[in-house]
Order: sequence, then C-alpha cells, then structure tokens
Amino acid sequence: MRKRKEQPKLVVEIESDRKTGRIKTVSVFDNRTQKYWSVDQIQERGIVWFLNLTDMKETLNWNLNGDSAKYQFKWGQSCKKRSSGVAYIYH
Repeated sequence: MRKRKEQPKLVVEIESDRKTGRIKTVSVFDNRTQKYWSVDQIQERGIVWFLNLTDMKETLNWNLNGDSAKYQFKWGQSCKKRSSGVAYIYH
C-alpha cells in the first residue's frame, strides 16, 4: 500500500520585483476550505511584503503556523521586471 503524500495546508503565490528584490504576496489558497483568502485576511496575518526569501520563509511559517522542515518554494515564470513563485505551507 502506498503512503499518500501530504497536501500543503496553504499555497502562497508571490511576486518578486527583480530591481528592488522586494517580495509581495499575490494570493493565499487554503486547501482545508478550498477558498482563496481575502486581501484583509492576508494583511491581518502580516504576510503582505518580505525583504528576501529567507525573511519570507520565516515569516510565512511563523505567522501561518507552518512546519519549516516541510516548507517548499518553487520559482515560476520570470520576465525583466518580475519573477513569480509559489510557497507551500504544511502543518
């Protein structure tokens, strides 16, 4: 019997400004409720802006009660001005 892979509790889409290096949360999808968070929910959790990838990982896991050992991040598309990526937050 195969072990089922654990689903992340939250999927956070981010966008990075290539010139300044600042990272902004674009959206948060909650796998538990199958709904996107509102802008107000994102602001309440204090996960709108990040200084760099290390700050983002620490802030997301702390503010969203994630397990930093299971945290995953993947870069997506990039252009001259911006890069996008997705962070996966696990229990």
